[in-house]
Amino acid sequence: MQTNSFSYPAAKLLPVFLMAGFLAGAAARAEIVSAVIEAIDADNRTLHLHISGPEPRDVSARVGPGDLLIAREGAHVRGELVTLGGRKHLQNIWPDDPRAIGTIRNLARQLRRDTLQRGRRAFRGIGEPWPRFALFDQHGKLFLSEGARGDYVIVNFIFTRCTVPNMCPAATRRMAETQQLARERGIENFRLVSITLDPDYDSPGILAAYGDSRGIDFGNFSFLTGPEQVIADLAEQMGILTRDHPEEIIQHTMSTTLLDPVGRIFYRVPGSNWNAEAFIRQIERHRENERES
Repeated sequence: MQTNSFSYPAAKLLPVFLMAGFLAGAAARAEIVSAVIEAIDADNRTLHLHISGPEPRDVSARVGPGDLLIAREGAHVRGELVTLGGRKHLQNIWPDDPRAIGTIRNLARQLRRDTLQRGRRAFRGIGEPWPRFALFDQHGKLFLSEGARGDYVIVNFIFTRCTVPNMCPAATRRMAETQQLARERGIENFRLVSITLDPDYDSPGILAAYGDSRGIDFGNFSFLTGPEQVIADLAEQMGILTRDHPEEIIQHTMSTTLLDPVGRIFYRVPGSNWNAEAFIRQIERHRENERES
């Protein structure tokens, strides 16, 4: 993916919600469209769209449960319009906000240069700040790394199609447990960030459905997605190794990182064996040290 342009990831597989109820082998041709959401029919999981372009038209299209969760009237979106079983469906939906896209593009260039300049030392260790970047969150809103300043932040990398029990599913469960424990201990300046390793599939709506199905409180928990190169650079700088795998889709290492309120890395646990209490204790100790200094 070129770093001087913004490309929307294209899903490798049709989402399950599109396949249900259709005969095996049904063909679908995707049309990439830009549209404005004019109305939302939640009962029928349908968006009424005005499609722009050389041939403007109004279309009603079914969407996935996650896309319905985050759909907003008046929002500009881009996606793949397909016809299946005689019905229109809009899938792989992404925000089409030029300002947000421009911000992501500009910071992507800086991140790419930074990764190349760091070379073999791209990995950021204890005491270093996390990289500057911008991505979309599970609501389709712009997430800026600098916007997390002032909070303790736990960061990890997952993807929604991961089925290895002790990897992404366990990591998401532990993040939710940590969120609850932080609330019980009265830690208010705290947030969690999970960055997908599979942006080809994990659109904002897919991430919203993933979190919703697990009862995630999105109040201070962001799931992020966006251009593949941005995520590849972030993974490299945060010490995550990935490779394609025929059975697991993506094979990857795991690491969970804790940032202080000025954005510096001050605690990290490699692998998938960590617990909520350890991270909360690190935050409490850091707060105590800051008060004493």
